[in-house]
Amino acid sequence: YAFHFDAVALAGLLREHAVRNGVRHLTDTVSEVLLAEDGAIGGVRTERNGMLDADLYIDCTGFRAELIGKAMKVPFRSCRDVLFCNRAIAAQRPYAKPGDPIASYTISTAQESGWIWDIGLDRRRGIGHVYSSDHSDDETAERVLRGYLGAGGDEAEVRHFKFDAGYREVNWVKNCVAVGLSSGFFEPLEATGIAFAEVSAGMIANLFPWGGDYETSARQFNANMLRRYERALDFIKLHYCISERRDTAFWRDNVADASVPDSLLELLDRWRFRPPNELDIDGQVDIFTDASWQYVLYGMGWKTDLSAKAGALRYAEDARRAFAEVRRQADYAVRNLPSNRDLVTYAQHHHFGARAAA
Repeated sequence: YAFHFDAVALAGLLREHAVRNGVRHLTDTVSEVLLAEDGAIGGVRTERNGMLDADLYIDCTGFRAELIGKAMKVPFRSCRDVLFCNRAIAAQRPYAKPGDPIASYTISTAQESGWIWDIGLDRRRGIGHVYSSDHSDDETAERVLRGYLGAGGDEAEVRHFKFDAGYREVNWVKNCVAVGLSSGFFEPLEATGIAFAEVSAGMIANLFPWGGDYETSARQFNANMLRRYERALDFIKLHYCISERRDTAFWRDNVADASVPDSLLELLDRWRFRPPNELDIDGQVDIFTDASWQYVLYGMGWKTDLSAKAGALRYAEDARRAFAEVRRQADYAVRNLPSNRDLVTYAQHHHFGARAAA
């Protein structure tokens, strides 16, 4: 599943919720990060509120990584040798008519040197082109996006972004924890950035050093996040390395073994003769379940050779009946459930959940 929401509106909602629950919210610009003698952060100087100090600092300064990167010099591990995309161009497109359908899924379309996302919100679509600057120039990439936008695409306002796929192998150092883009970012595919921010916030809450023992919490946090990044890197690369496209250098480079991590090659070797299962997944660190791996693997045409154990597959007919029942229920749901547009409209005028039942 995926969450489709207006990021600006969500940020405002979360801010209001936090303030109502006692958070002091300041809007300011950090002009200087001061380090203590032991290398920990001693305080941050801001333009309007002066010096601010705290026991624990969470670096949410995005790609700038003002605290963990610039001040504390924690290195960043680039993954450009695995994930080639490092540019994005984004646009917003209103619907032609107010009642136009809203897609209930993210549409991802492969392009010559990357891919395009298309996400439907209630009043507009968010569309963007993610691509590799080693395989396409900015002008060509923008032309591809405008072509996808269709009529009126030439007049659409677009924004260009640069990023470096990678992560910090150490995210909690002394009294500073990196969360979000300051910690790492691969690319928009599968929205791992959102997932990592959620996971990090949850772990900080669970590992919060109430007794002042930062090092114990930091070791556990860092080990867990490192493993999560390594596994997510494999999952994102899976979308590229098993592609059957060979028409451009971008796709040929992506399927070359030299660009595929050994850990992913090992998984693919296992899955030549059996499907992914729970033994391949570490539930403590993996963001994606074995079902997620199967969706991508078999959705892209991967062939698992089960011929050697064909005689042991005694329940093939039962499986076919189960698949047919799943299809029947899916068809029934499509015929009888409201459209995504109708559901969103209803949600905007009614309360769901506990408030609705109250």
